Amino acid sequence: MKNSLIVLFLYMVALSACTTTQPLFQTEEVLSPSDSLALTFFSSKEPLIQAGDKITLSIWGHEELSIGSVNGNFSSNEATGKWLILNKEGEANLPKLGRVKLAGLSVNEANYYLQQEYSKILKEPIINVKVLNHFVTILGEVNNPGEYNLDNEQLDVIQLIARSNGLTAYAKNDEISVIRQINNESIKLQISLRELAGLQYKNIVLQPNDIVYVAPEKIKDSDKNLQKASIAAGILTGAAVIVSVLAQ
Repeated sequence: MKNSLIVLFLYMVALSACTTTQPLFQTEEVLSPSDSLALTFFSSKEPLIQAGDKITLSIWGHEELSIGSVNGNFSSNEATGKWLILNKEGEANLPKLGRVKLAGLSVNEANYYLQQEYSKILKEPIINVKVLNHFVTILGEVNNPGEYNLDNEQLDVIQLIARSNGLTAYAKNDEISVIRQINNESIKLQISLRELAGLQYKNIVLQPNDIVYVAPEKIKDSDKNLQKASIAAGILTGAAVIVSVLAQ
């Protein structure tokens, strides 16, 4: 009886090793790039500055007015540098200008707007606004999944994949999802990068807090199951040896 229980226990362990994990972000509510909703929400546009954002301000040749300047001695890194937080009205309290609303502007628009404002007190100011907390996340079958800073620039899906050192051998390049929060609702757009045709419509420009997920090919689960099955076979073989020894 004791030997039978040992065999049964080891068999259950081996069986559990062969279970497969479900891919992330599986849902029936998926938009295609041709849907009007997708074209509306995933149009190519620069990220906008929002209330609560952390920003730095560089004014060339005027370090006394700069905050976290990229031109001076102070770092513009979010963790260690100087920065301002926009209040709930989307305003930043800037040197010599006071409270200025920047929310709703792109970085380029903010640079131009502040250039006009500072030109009232400075001669031909060169302005550089940087947003420190605009990130996107890429998960799934890429070599370096994780969180990436937008760095004040337009970043599309292909560029993000390049930043993450490309797709793995198991990547399903016709099942890449972009997940975005729209009005407190998660909207998922599924695109294919398998063909060049229509790439300009598929290569989505990302917005802050977007999630990109690259699904795995089914063969990955098969390969994992083969590895687990080999482990399970080893366990069962060892169990058989133990049982035969105990039975003597």
